[in-house]
Amino acid sequence: MKVLIIGASGFIGNYLRRRLAQNPEIDLTSTYNARTPQDIDHSWLPLEVTDHHQLQQTFEILRPDVVVLLAAIADVRTAEIGQETATAVNVDGALQVARLCTQHDARLIFLSSEYVFRGDRGNYKEDDKPNPNTHYGRTKWQAELAVAEEASDWSIVRTSVVFGCPIIGRRNLATVIIDRLKTGETFKGEIDTYRTPIYVEHLTKGIMELVSNYHPGTFHIAGPDWMNMYQFGLAVAKVFDLDKGLVIPGADLSDLPSKNTSPERPETILKPDILGLDCTQTSQLLKLPDFRVITGLQDMSDQLGARR
Repeated sequence: MKVLIIGASGFIGNYLRRRLAQNPEIDLTSTYNARTPQDIDHSWLPLEVTDHHQLQQTFEILRPDVVVLLAAIADVRTAEIGQETATAVNVDGALQVARLCTQHDARLIFLSSEYVFRGDRGNYKEDDKPNPNTHYGRTKWQAELAVAEEASDWSIVRTSVVFGCPIIGRRNLATVIIDRLKTGETFKGEIDTYRTPIYVEHLTKGIMELVSNYHPGTFHIAGPDWMNMYQFGLAVAKVFDLDKGLVIPGADLSDLPSKNTSPERPETILKPDILGLDCTQTSQLLKLPDFRVITGLQDMSDQLGARR
C-alpha cells in the first residue's frame, strides 16, 4: 500500500511517519515545506500545498493509495493575523488534495480540529454542528466541507491539544510546562480554557487504524479527560515530579477588547474557549482504548528518561 503524508515534518507528522514506517507492507512517502527534516532521504519530497501544479505532479509520480493531509497553518493567532494565507493553505490546499485523491482513486485522511466548534460548552460529539468563532476554526470547517464534497473516499479526524516528547525546534504545551517548572518559573494554567489533551503516540495509533482500514466519516480522536489548562499543568507536574506550587490558576485576558477596539472587528472580542471532544463513538467504532492523560504523560516521561 502506497501512503503519502502531506506535511510530515511537523510534530504529529513526525510521529505518524515513524509509526507507518514500521509496517513493511507500507510504501511511505512524506512531504515537507518550510522546515527540512533532519532524517531527509529519498522518501521525502518538498511540496507547497498551495502549488497546484506541484501537487498534481506529486500525485502523478507517486500514485498513492492513501493520502494523509496534515499540512496546515495550525496556530490560531497566526491564522487570525494572516487570514488570506491561512485560507489558501487550509482550505484551498485541502480542496485541491481532495480533488486529486478522487482523480487518482486514493483515500484521503484529513486532520481537522476541535476549533470547528464554538467553544461554549465542550465535549462536542462527532455529529454536533460546527460553528467556529476563529478564522482558524472557519478554515478547518470549510476544509472539512471541501473534503466531504470533493473526495470520493474520505475520513476526517478532529483532535484536541496534542502533547509528547518534542522534536527538534518544536515545543508543545507539556514541554513548555516542564521547561518552566524545571527552571523555577511559574506556569499560569487557564481555568477557563478546557480541552481533551491526547498524547501524540495515542493520536497516531488512531490515525494508523484509519490508514490500515477504511472507515468513512468524521471521527474524534482525543483523550477522555476533559480538563482545564490549570488541571493539565498539575498533571504534568505530578508525573514529572516537579513543584506543583509553581502551577497557578489564571484567566486568559489576552482577547479582552481594549478601549480602542472597533466594533467592526468581532474577532477581537473575548471568545469562549471551552472546547474538548467526546470520543466515545469513535473509540467504539475503531476499537481504540481510553487514551488517558496520565498514561500519556507517564509514557512521555519514560521516553525522555531513556533519551538521557
